[in-house]
Amino acid sequence: MANQANRKVVGLVSLVVVIIVVIVLVLVVRHKDKNSVASLTPSQISSAKADINSNWQTFFGEKTSLANRENLLQNGTEFAQIIEGEFAALGQTSFSSTINSTSLTTPTAANVVYTVTVGGHAVLQNEAGSALKINGVWKVSDATLCQLLALDGSKPAVCKTT
Repeated sequence: MANQANRKVVGLVSLVVVIIVVIVLVLVVRHKDKNSVASLTPSQISSAKADINSNWQTFFGEKTSLANRENLLQNGTEFAQIIEGEFAALGQTSFSSTINSTSLTTPTAANVVYTVTVGGHAVLQNEAGSALKINGVWKVSDATLCQLLALDGSKPAVCKTT
């Protein structure tokens, strides 16, 4: 009788362990799925790409206010003085940026290939950058802005911490 009781306990413990393992695996798979582009519908992907494109063009648009640029840049307030100076240095020269391609890497991150035009001439073509979705808004990443700022030979101190 003791043997039957031991077998029942062992069987019950084994069943509980199997159930726990299955639950953990389901949770891991769900977590990975939420961080995967595969978890997005085609409509969500299309919408994300449209938002990235719109916000990117707005950020680099010549008529965009400093406040709007800050809102469209990851950690924009930390870069406010730099943004103001860099865009002011362009003066009356027309400038813009267009996205050549966008690929989502996660539901909240994307790789962007873009071209910068100044005075009607493409000065940077097929540059690699990135966008991040922060609090529901797709923003130009700090890393992208810092790459652009480094083209003149130095990075501002704020770029060394990002």
